[in-house]
Amino acid sequence: MGGGRADSAREQFEREHEARLPTNARGVVIGAETIRLPHTTGRAALLLHGFNDTPQSMSSLAPALHAAGWSVLVPRLPGHGVRLDIMVRESRPSLWIAAVEEAYAALRATHDTVVVAGLSMGGALAVLLQRAHPEIPALVLLAPYLGMSLKLRAQLALVRILGRDTTYRYGRGGERSIHDPVARRQALGPGVITVSTMRALREIAFAAQAALPALRAPVLYLQSREDNRISVAQAERYFAAIGGDQKVLRWLTGCGHIISNDYGREEVAQQTIDWFNEHLRAR
Repeated sequence: MGGGRADSAREQFEREHEARLPTNARGVVIGAETIRLPHTTGRAALLLHGFNDTPQSMSSLAPALHAAGWSVLVPRLPGHGVRLDIMVRESRPSLWIAAVEEAYAALRATHDTVVVAGLSMGGALAVLLQRAHPEIPALVLLAPYLGMSLKLRAQLALVRILGRDTTYRYGRGGERSIHDPVARRQALGPGVITVSTMRALREIAFAAQAALPALRAPVLYLQSREDNRISVAQAERYFAAIGGDQKVLRWLTGCGHIISNDYGREEVAQQTIDWFNEHLRAR
């Protein structure tokens, strides 16, 4: 009986999610598809979206980089922007890393230079990618998610002990991630998590945190002082751990965690473009 009720509750949750965020025949949320903006300049930017989000979160940064002369690729990471049953099945660190590697290899095969920017968990994945590919000439980390609080880790452990790893639940505080109400309404992140997907996020975050001292590429680190996911103290600690000497931390105000699509997105885009252009010229 208990299992039947649980299955029914999951199915109801999935139906409600599908009604709010319709999907195509492949189960991908409409509007959450991979973004490809080719250019003929021979230089490309790989943009990586965050956990529980979609390429749509880069919908301001991607065209700005393209207009500045860059090919742009924003891959939809496995388990993101899809039906909830697919989310649970595909939200695995190994699949995320493999997808990023595949996207980078595709750009390297057709471009002379490939730079990387990542938002939140995408920033963590960018760190891991640069560790594997030290030839990447420049990184931009947008509010990178590089750790998890003791309180949240304890909550995940407790729910796991209770055997509720795959129970759907709404994440907390997501409405504060984007201050701009128009951009917030346009966002396609489901706001739905499970313990298993959060544990996958934790694995990527701590792996990237451990890799920070090995970073040698020039790093621009952009962070909002009002970020609802990452405190000022955490950001300062992560930035200090970056090993290279070509690193810059710049603060934003008036925006939340999703700084690529919030108030100040034009500044984020311009700083990203300037950083990439500066270090492209330096090569």
